[in-house]
Amino acid sequence: MSPELTTILMLLSLFILLLGFPLAFGIGTMGLLFGYLTGGNAFLYMLPQRVMNGTLSEYILAAVPLFIFMGAMMQSSGVAERAFHILQRWMADLRGGLGVATIVLAMIFAACVGVVGASETAIGLLAIPSMLKARYSKDLASGVVCAGGTLGILIPPSVMLILYAPMAGVSVVDMYAGAFIPGLLLGLSYIVYILIRAAIWPDVAPNLPKEMALKFFTRESFKEGFKYLLPPVGMVFLVLGSLFFGVASPTEAGAVGSLGAVGLGFLYKTFTWKSFKENCYLTLRITAMIIFIAIASNIFTGAFLNAGCGQVITDFLMGLGLGRWGIFIVLMIIIIVLGCFIDWIGILMIMVPIFAPILFNLQFDPLWVGLVVCVSLQISFLTPPFAYSIFYLKGISPELELNDIYKGVMPFVGLQLMVTVLCIIFPALCLWLPKVLSGH
Repeated sequence: MSPELTTILMLLSLFILLLGFPLAFGIGTMGLLFGYLTGGNAFLYMLPQRVMNGTLSEYILAAVPLFIFMGAMMQSSGVAERAFHILQRWMADLRGGLGVATIVLAMIFAACVGVVGASETAIGLLAIPSMLKARYSKDLASGVVCAGGTLGILIPPSVMLILYAPMAGVSVVDMYAGAFIPGLLLGLSYIVYILIRAAIWPDVAPNLPKEMALKFFTRESFKEGFKYLLPPVGMVFLVLGSLFFGVASPTEAGAVGSLGAVGLGFLYKTFTWKSFKENCYLTLRITAMIIFIAIASNIFTGAFLNAGCGQVITDFLMGLGLGRWGIFIVLMIIIIVLGCFIDWIGILMIMVPIFAPILFNLQFDPLWVGLVVCVSLQISFLTPPFAYSIFYLKGISPELELNDIYKGVMPFVGLQLMVTVLCIIFPALCLWLPKVLSGH
C-alpha cells in the first residue's frame, strides 16, 4: 500500500470515526489496523515500547490528576459561591455588572481548576439563576457562562498546556507563562463586550437592586473580600508563583494546589468524606479518559508517521505554493474546523504530532505555535455541533433553549477569533512573559 493511499484512507477513517464512535477505541483500532497493514509484525513489536516511552513515561503527566483533583475540590468547597456573592455586590451599580462579575469569577476559578467542566458547572449553577432573576436576556447569560467557562482550559494551571508541552518539546512553565496574557486578554475582551452591549441595549442586562450594592472602600467590603476572595486568590498565587519562579515543578505545584483545595474545604467547613471520595473517583475517571485517548492517539499517529504519511502531508502543503505563512494559516483553519467535530484532546493528540514538525521545519517558534494552537482551541468549546460548553450549560440549565445558547455564544466565538489573530500578529503577547521569567 502506497503512502499516498494510506494517508487518504487513514484521514478518511478518522473523519468517519468523528461521527459518533468513542474516540479512544476508534482511533486506537484504526491505528492498530493500518500499523499492521503497513508495518507488519514489526509495528506490533514496537508498539509497547512506543506507548510506554512516548506516553506513560512522561513524568509531567503526573500533574494532570493533581490539577483535576484540585479543581474538583474547589468546586465542592463552596469557594465559587462565596466569591460570586461578594463580586456581584461590588458590581451591582454597574450596568451589566452581573455579567462582568461572572467573567471575573470565571477568570479566578480558571486559575484554580484547569478543566472546563468543573469551571463552567460551578459558575453556571451560580450565575444563570442570578442573571435570569435579574432579567438578563437568555442569550447574553448563556454566552457569558459558556465563554467564561472555557477560560478554565487556557488560564494556568491548564491541563491542555500540560498535555501539549511534552509533545512539542517545550517547557510547561513557559507554556503557562505564555498563556497568561492571552487568557487575561480573552477575559477582558468578554468584559468589554458585556459593558458595550449593556450600554447600547440596557434591557439585556439590567442593574441589580440598589440594596444589594456594596461600596468597595468600606469596612464591610474589605472584611467580605478578605474572607471570601483572599483564600482562593492566595492559593492561585501560591501555585502559579511557585511555578513561575522555579520553586516547584508542575507536578509539585499540583500537589500543593490539591492540598490547598482540601484546606479550603476545611476552612469553609464544607469538607466531607463523601465529597472527598466522589472527587477522587471523578479525578480517576477524567484521568483515565485522557490517558486512554493519549495511548490510542499515540498508536494512530505512530502508524500514520511510520507509513510515511507525514511526509505526504508535508509534500502536499509545500506543493501548494502558499509560503510558510500560508501553510500556517491552512493548518490553523484545519484545527479550528476540526474543533466543530472533535474535542480538544483528540485534536491535540492526533494533529499536533503531525502538524508540529511541519511548522517547526518552517522555522516557527515552537512555544509560540503551541500557544496559538491552544488559544484557538478555545473556539472548539463553543462551535456546534460538538460544543462541550453548550452541552455543559444545557445539562445544568434545562430551562435555556438551544437557540438562545447558540445565539449567545456566537459573539464570543468572534472575540476568541480576534484574540487568536492578535496572538498571530503580535507574538509578544505570548512570548514576552516567558522571556521575562527566563531572564532572556
